[in-house]
Amino acid sequence: MNKSTMFSSTVLAALLLAGTAQAQVVNGDFQSGLSGWSTTGDVLAQSGVMSMTTAYTDSEEIGFNLSGTPAAYITTVEADAGVAPFGLDLSLTDYGVEGSLARQSFTVAAGQTLSFTWQFSTLDTLAEDHAFVVLDGQVFTLASRSAGPYGAQGFSHTFASDGTATLALGVIDTADVVGVSTLSISDVQLTSAVPEPAPSAMLLAGLGVIGLLLRRGRA
Repeated sequence: MNKSTMFSSTVLAALLLAGTAQAQVVNGDFQSGLSGWSTTGDVLAQSGVMSMTTAYTDSEEIGFNLSGTPAAYITTVEADAGVAPFGLDLSLTDYGVEGSLARQSFTVAAGQTLSFTWQFSTLDTLAEDHAFVVLDGQVFTLASRSAGPYGAQGFSHTFASDGTATLALGVIDTADVVGVSTLSISDVQLTSAVPEPAPSAMLLAGLGVIGLLLRRGRA
């Protein structure tokens, strides 16, 4: 192999690597159960949906628990979600007591959008049980008992810069442990708004350089 061919191969490999897409969410369709996700409390994935509850594993809640693992105490949920103590409380009176969550870290590129479908339900009739998302420490409230929304909903967030994102999805009992609440998640994915032109342009330019080098090598 002459120097031109060796250089061409190196350039091609680098360009192909530059054009490789950023790492995606692992098992965002939950077809492999909970593979790729870390969980706290009562979490179960089946038929393409991940569901989590505030249910314990004894007394009247045993029939609502999905996984056989009880909901975790709020300090554990907060720590695993990556927020400070009381960071998941809605107010001084609407404070978290227990709950469950799932989390995952993944690489993102600027302009990529994280999206998923979610649905919240609750049997609580008094306290503000609620579902939440935490992205790199920032808390987003998805729904609460009194405000909803109920039924299938969508969530999306577009990243401003490249980096590693940490996502936590959860549901908690607020003020009491009465009335089980459930959060269901499906179709977690990263997408780009438009095809990324820079890697494609680099690849085409690199192929042109390689062609020129090969012609010179033959000469």
